[in-house]
This record gives sequence, C-alpha cells and structure tokens, in this order.
Amino acid sequence: MKKTLLTIALGLSLAPAAFAQTVLQLGAAQTSAGSLPIVVAQQQGLFEEVGLVIERTDFRGGGPAIQALAGGSIEVCICAGDHALRLEEQGLGGKVIVALGDHHLYALMALSGSDAADLESLKGSKIGVTSAGGLADNTLRWAIKQAGLDPEADFEIIAIGRGGAMRAAVENGAIDAGTFTTPDIQANQALGDVYKIVYDFRSLPYAAQGLVALDSWLTANPDKARAVAGATYKALIMIQEDQSVLESAVKEMFPTFDDALVKQVASDVRADFLSDDGIVDPQAFTNMVETVSIPDSATRAVPYEAVMISDYLPAPVN
Repeated sequence: MKKTLLTIALGLSLAPAAFAQTVLQLGAAQTSAGSLPIVVAQQQGLFEEVGLVIERTDFRGGGPAIQALAGGSIEVCICAGDHALRLEEQGLGGKVIVALGDHHLYALMALSGSDAADLESLKGSKIGVTSAGGLADNTLRWAIKQAGLDPEADFEIIAIGRGGAMRAAVENGAIDAGTFTTPDIQANQALGDVYKIVYDFRSLPYAAQGLVALDSWLTANPDKARAVAGATYKALIMIQEDQSVLESAVKEMFPTFDDALVKQVASDVRADFLSDDGIVDPQAFTNMVETVSIPDSATRAVPYEAVMISDYLPAPVN
C-alpha cells in the first residue's frame, strides 16, 4: 500500500502542473481525415493527460485558417503542409510540428461506364477540381505533366467544389471525371457499380496534413507545443495499434455513415493516409514542393529542415 501511494504521489508530483487546464486554440482548415487523430486524442483523454483543453474552430478552407493563425486568434492549425511552406517563404516561420497525413487524399473518379482508364485516355476531356489553385488542381496538373501531357492544351480543368457538387457534375455529364477526397471516395464506392477510380493519388507520399504553428508561438510556448505534439503523437500510435479507436473518431466526425462505411474509411485512412510516427517523410515533402511550385516556383527554395521539424515530438522517435 505504501509503495502504491508513493507511486501515485510521484506521478502527481511529476505531472506537468504548468499545463493545468491550459486552453489551446486549435483551428482546422476543414472537416477532413487529417483531424481524426485530434478527435482520437480528445476521445481517449490524451489532451487531458497533459493538461490541455482544446477549443477548436473549423474554417472553410486553408486560407482563412492560416489568416487566423498569422493573426493570433488560433495557436495551432490542422492544415496542409504547403501552408507552412508558404508561411516560411513569407518570413513568418511556419512549421509542421506533427505530421498527421503523409500521403495524398484525392482520387480521380469517373462513372463506371466511362471509357476512361487513366489520364492519357482522358485527353480532351473536362475534369473537375475542388477549386482553382487548390491541392486537387495543382496535383492534377502535376500528374498530367508527369504523363507527358499539357494541362492547358489537352484538358479543360473546371473548379466544381467538393462532395455533392462534384458528384452531381459527374453524374449529369458536366464533367467527364472529378477529383474526390476521403471520405467521398469511400462513399462513392459504397454506391456499388456506379463509380470507378481512374487515377489514385492516394499512393503518392505527400505532406498532406499536419499541425502547423508559427516560430513566434513556438518560441513563446515550448511546453505547450510539446504537450499538443505529444498527445497527438500518442493518438497516432494508438490508431496503428487498434483500428477501433479510429472508427470511433470517424463515427463522431461523420455520424450519418453506416457501420460498413465507417470501417472502410477507418481502414483506408489508417493504412494509406495517417502518419505512424508524426514525422514528414522527405519524399512526401519533395512531392509537395513540386506540386505547389506549379503556380509558385519560389517555393522550391525552401528546404525541408526549415519547415518540417520533430523537436516537439516525444524522444526518442523511431
């Protein structure tokens, strides 16, 4: 009994008192699979363990989220890695302190009756992207160039929007194929023999989503940064060890999904998207730089170590 009480006392004395009920203002660019580790951490009480209370704001896109980060109304952002790249390029010191997703999230889909089998067979077609200059648009243009084709001369690329808008455009023939992201890909596949994948970007290593913070905030709040990074890292490990914790998070984020779709989304995200160690792979960074440099060649000058850091993750990281 004495040993047990001593252990409890030591545990309490070693608890990070500085974090007691510390509020972290967290922003999310959008409701996406990149937020799932944060939901897991909240559901499993991992933020409570380090004394953090998360106040989350969901934005309609990365632009507004990054503006809020730069303005100080949020402290950390669940954002695409390219936003940190641009912040660094602009002298604001953007850093990805935890990699959430280390592969791409999009796939190019067409109706199952389409003759399209790859990008080459879509030459001369209309292809939908979520927004001009966005991730889907830039990645599609990059892939078209990789195939030896010209995105301007060989295709008509049209900004459509996400989810339902993209699905309607494909099904009414306004476009020949559209870019869909998780979980819309799985939702389309759940319809049966309606859609097929023409080009799957999800196999591409890519610095897709991460916890992004500014140098100025990291310098002023190192313990807080280690707390949020550590809790998120622990969630990533739990997800790899037990898919059911991820299924609970998927169900919370997408309450209208039936059990089969929840399991499919969780399985795909766990295997093909989420990071298993919180560190951005150099190839994922290179692919991201090549993609975002299509409209902005200046981003090529920013090195990996200037943006992708593991300083706030638990050590050692294997």
